[in-house]
Amino acid sequence: MKIVSIAGLLAVSALATAADAVTNIALNKPVTAVAGSAQITNSSTPLSVIDDGIFTPESTNYGSAVSQSVQWTTTDGQPANGTNVPTTLEIDLGGFFSISGAIMQADDNDSYLLQYHDTSNNTWLTLWDVPAISEGSGFRTRPNADQTTFQSLGPIVTDAVRISANSGDAGLGVSEIQLSGVAVPEPATSVLIAMGAAVTLSLGRRCKRSSD
Repeated sequence: MKIVSIAGLLAVSALATAADAVTNIALNKPVTAVAGSAQITNSSTPLSVIDDGIFTPESTNYGSAVSQSVQWTTTDGQPANGTNVPTTLEIDLGGFFSISGAIMQADDNDSYLLQYHDTSNNTWLTLWDVPAISEGSGFRTRPNADQTTFQSLGPIVTDAVRISANSGDAGLGVSEIQLSGVAVPEPATSVLIAMGAAVTLSLGRRCKRSSD
């Protein structure tokens, strides 16, 4: 992942054309376990199941979603408390994107953390504290069970996100993560766009003076 100026990327995100429709930018992007892979309890299920664009039926039982989710446990078998749940999944977006919203379907009685890569200093910052759901059971979609409503976020510009657990019982799991956003030009491309705009503006002014 590249370290670039976030301020610069945010500035050029406005240059994205109207044709760049907001879409699920996480769809089928590479997923890796960057920490706590030993705690994953259904290792035969591909990690890519969390961004394949497919939600499990709402309230699917934890034990029935083994092939539809990534599931993990705590290091000590005790309820998750933030220090005993190292499992962290990373989605590499493969480029820079401006993210404005997210949906997460995960085990109901646990809270999760969605972070984004701050490319300006190579750190990870909170994008969304995903809450537990006290009513119902099984895998539940946040922020809305309709599986289409995005939680408004940012917007922020990043090239990767991470998912981990904050608190809950000893059985954690995520079945789907979707991110709404648009592609943002990389710095070199952005400079060329800005230079092109400046040249066009300058030529326009010269033509206007010549016609006066």
